[in-house]
Amino acid sequence: MDDLEQRLARSMHGAAAGAPPDAQLLSKVHQRSGRYRRRRLAVQVSALAAVLAVGVPAVAVLLDRPGPSVPLPAATGVTPSLTLVPGFQNPVFPYALPPTDGMRAPVATLRSGTLSAFFEATDLRDHADTTVTVTGAKPSFTDGTTVTVRGRTGWLRTIAAEPARQYVLYWPERAGQWLQLATDDTYTPAQVIALAESLTSGAIAVLPPFRLDWSPAGLTPDTVTESTMSFGDGAFSVVLRKEYPLPADGRRLTRDADGARLEVAVADWDAVLDITAGSALTVSDADLLRFAAGVHILNRSNPR
Repeated sequence: MDDLEQRLARSMHGAAAGAPPDAQLLSKVHQRSGRYRRRRLAVQVSALAAVLAVGVPAVAVLLDRPGPSVPLPAATGVTPSLTLVPGFQNPVFPYALPPTDGMRAPVATLRSGTLSAFFEATDLRDHADTTVTVTGAKPSFTDGTTVTVRGRTGWLRTIAAEPARQYVLYWPERAGQWLQLATDDTYTPAQVIALAESLTSGAIAVLPPFRLDWSPAGLTPDTVTESTMSFGDGAFSVVLRKEYPLPADGRRLTRDADGARLEVAVADWDAVLDITAGSALTVSDADLLRFAAGVHILNRSNPR
């Protein structure tokens, strides 16, 4: 335990969030400058990669300067119900649009259990930014023109907006699965339907902000963004947050009625790694620390 305490005292080093409402869905359809202005997908990329190393003895640290020995918070002696298993399997978006000049490769995201893929237009005269979303239930829209899409009855909604009208096409793809395609009036309604018709089976990986040595067994990922990985409807999560004060040793482990929380300063990112396990989960201090030691922050991360 002395060796573990010493390693946990070392400094962080390394080189290395049902169907969404209109506002959320349409915020993913980027608008044009003048007639062709777009809000582009913002991905903050640092010139430095960082590896979180709050480690157990098996963790390799790229720069390993010893720090003062600081006692860990007292262990609770609880019996763990959360089991950590090696690695992490990226969620995948199951559809794709055919590659074409004027469109970038898609970027997939997972938020609150909803998968979506964003297809960014580079040719703004002939193409428009397009977002395809997979949901488990019919959207709660009350308007739209009935159309036939992919051999099924769907609905095409037109939303007045500036500088371009927005189109949202939605339809039942199969039992228990609805698709939505959101774009703008760079395309005609017929072209929007044709775009939906061109969807094929795919496997677009949702790229996580961290590489995980460990993940919680039996908990399905529900959110994977540039700052957050969450499992089991938020029962277990790891979030990279903008820096805020922590105790002098750069970490804090707390337990209360809401569950367990481990916060670790990541100096190279001016950030804090915030790991929480809800009260429905029983997790030991040792497993929280082991999970934290296996979180490797990637360049595509962006503290929130």
